[in-house]
Amino acid sequence: MNASKSLLLTLSLILLSHAATSSINLYESVCKDAGEDSQKCLAFLKDDPKILAARSYKKLAKVILEMGLKKGVEGQNFLKELAKSNPNSKAIAQCANELYDGVVGSFKSSLGELEQDALTASYDAKVASDGPTTCDRALAAENINNPSIANLNKDVLFLSSLSFFAVSKLPVP
Repeated sequence: MNASKSLLLTLSLILLSHAATSSINLYESVCKDAGEDSQKCLAFLKDDPKILAARSYKKLAKVILEMGLKKGVEGQNFLKELAKSNPNSKAIAQCANELYDGVVGSFKSSLGELEQDALTASYDAKVASDGPTTCDRALAAENINNPSIANLNKDVLFLSSLSFFAVSKLPVP
């Protein structure tokens, strides 16, 4: 009886160890796809309990997409407030009222497609990058240099890329 309990305990420990390694490998695999941003990716994802708890690429992609959506909504709210205090800036208004609508919509759409259509979900995750890219161009055209907006746009671009990489790990029928 002791031998069977010992064997069961050993097998349990091996399975738990493998499960922990697998979840780490999931986000590490996504971060490898980030190329020169891989270290930034690892630093960004490694401390999030939801990332560490993800046991499948689908769950990992969902968590990263939710991060992107949250950042997009927060960013849009920030930009809308900024637009109120800068009513003469067409660029800030465009970023707030048009371009970040696209960001939020793309992340929402990707989340909605995640269960049924990984290909469309990955496309939508990537398209979320269009808003910050176009926002940066609009701001440059008006000679607006706002570090807060620039950082917001960088963060959303980064989350769009990470989302794309994570969703791209899902099987496509």
